[in-house]
Amino acid sequence: MMMRRRSLWSLVSLLCIMVCATPAAICQTGPQAESVSDPGSYPVEVNTIGINYGQVADNLPTPQEAVLLIQSMKIGRVKLFDSDPAVMSALANTGLQVISALPNDGISAVASSSTTAEQWVQDNVLAYYPATDITTIHVGNELWSQPGFQPLWDQLMPCILNIHASLTYHNLSQAIKVSTAVAFNALASSYPPSAGVFSEEIAVPYVQPLLQFLSETHSYFYINAYPYFAWAGDPAQIPLEYALFELDSSSSSSSSTASTSSVTAAGVVLDGHLKYYNMLDAQLDAVNAAMEQLGYGDVRVAISETGWPTAGDPGQLGCNIPNAANYNRRLVTKMLSTSSSVLGTPSRPGIFIPTFIFALFNEDLKPGPGTERHWGLLYPNGTNVYSIDMTGQMGSFSFNSTSSSKAPNLTPASRNNPLNDLDPPPPPASSIFNEFPGFDISCGSSTMSSRSFKTTTTFTTVRAAFNLLLQQPANIPLTAARLLEFFFPLLLLPLTITAFLFLSIHLDSLQ
Repeated sequence: MMMRRRSLWSLVSLLCIMVCATPAAICQTGPQAESVSDPGSYPVEVNTIGINYGQVADNLPTPQEAVLLIQSMKIGRVKLFDSDPAVMSALANTGLQVISALPNDGISAVASSSTTAEQWVQDNVLAYYPATDITTIHVGNELWSQPGFQPLWDQLMPCILNIHASLTYHNLSQAIKVSTAVAFNALASSYPPSAGVFSEEIAVPYVQPLLQFLSETHSYFYINAYPYFAWAGDPAQIPLEYALFELDSSSSSSSSTASTSSVTAAGVVLDGHLKYYNMLDAQLDAVNAAMEQLGYGDVRVAISETGWPTAGDPGQLGCNIPNAANYNRRLVTKMLSTSSSVLGTPSRPGIFIPTFIFALFNEDLKPGPGTERHWGLLYPNGTNVYSIDMTGQMGSFSFNSTSSSKAPNLTPASRNNPLNDLDPPPPPASSIFNEFPGFDISCGSSTMSSRSFKTTTTFTTVRAAFNLLLQQPANIPLTAARLLEFFFPLLLLPLTITAFLFLSIHLDSLQ
C-alpha cells in the first residue's frame, strides 16, 4: 500500500516539474542559449544581434513599450546615445546587454575633473547596474569626423581615463568597458582593405592612444560602417550586389592567389590571397589593417552602427525597402552564423563581431537629408517596416516578401531609386501596445506585473500572450508546432491540478 502511495505522489511531482520547467525551456530557445568564444583575452560573447535605440522623434513609444518590442524581436543587445534615466530603468532585469553613452557635449566636464567623472558614474552607472546590464560605456560619437568637435579631440582620452578610473575604484572595470564610436571616414584609405590607414591628422596623436587603452583593457574598437554610403557615393564603380551581400562564393574566379588587388568580373575584390564578397567585410578589414599599421593588431573591432535606409529625398539612390530588407537580413545571417568560414572577416576569420543595426525606429526629427529619418526596422507605432528574423535562424531567403536578391517586381533602375512607392505609411491599426497592457514578457519571471493584476483579466492575459507570440521572432511563420510549444504550459497546468485533486482523493481512499 505504501509503495502505491509513493508511486502516485511521484507521478504528481513529475507533472508539476514538467509544468514549471516547460516555460523556462521555451525562454531559453533561440540565440540566448548560444555563445561563441572569442580567441585571446576578449571575453566569450553571447551570439545575439544588437540594435541602436535613438529617440530623436516626437512620436515614439514609451521606453517600457520600446523595450517590450526589443525583447519580442529576440534582440540581445541595445546601444544608446546617452544614459536617459527612463530608458536605463526600463532595461533593468531584462537580460539585455546595454551600451550606454556620455554624449559629446558632456566630455569636457568629465575630462577636466575626476570628481565630475565619479559623480557621472554614480548617477549614470551605479544607479542602474547591475539590474541594467551595462557592458560598455561609449564616450562621444564620431568625434573625429565632425569639425565642430575638434576642440574635444584632446579631451577624449582624459575623459575615457577618468571614467575608467572611477569604474576601477568600484571594481567594475572588468565588467564594464569604455570605448568610443568612430565613423568610417576616419580612415584616409580603405582600398584595398590591406592598405587601410587612419587619417594622418588623427592617427598618431589621437587614434594610437585610444588603441593602446583598448589593447590594455581588452575593449573593442567600435566603428560605424555603412556600405550604403560608399555605394551611393560611387554606384557606377561599386556593384549594388557587393554592398548588399548578394555575391556568391561560386561567382569568383580561380585566381585567389593574386599578389596585388583586383576585382573579378563578378565584382569580387581580390586583395593578395584574400577574397571579399561583400563591402562590409572589406570595410572591417580596412579598419583592422589601419590598427595593425599603428601597432595594435590585437584590438578587436565591433560594429556600433550599420544598416540601410528605406526611403530618402529625390536623387538619393537605392534607399528603399527591398534593399534595406536584403541588407539587414543578410547582415544578421552572417553575423550570427555558427560557421567559422562565414563568421568574422577574411583577415580575421572565425571571430564573432558584436554588431548593432541602426536603428530601432524611424526618427522623424533627425536633421539632414531624407535618408536620416528612414533607418528604422519599426514604425513608431511598433509595426515592422519589413519582416526580419533577428535570431539568424531563418536565413536571408526564407521570407515571402522582398526576399529575392533581385527583387523580381523591380527593374534594375528602380532598385536604385528612393521610395518607388515601396515605403508605405505605417499601418493605420491602433498601437500594438494596447493589446497587452502590463504584460511582462521577460523570461526571468513567470508572474504578471502588479499593474496587470489590476487591469487584466484571464482572457486578456491569454490574448496578450497570443499577440506576443505573433511577434517572436518578427514574422517567422506561425506553425502548429510553435503554437503547441507556446500554449503547452497553459494547457498542462489545469490538467495537472485536476490530476493532483483526483490522486489526492484516491490516496485518501487508500488509507
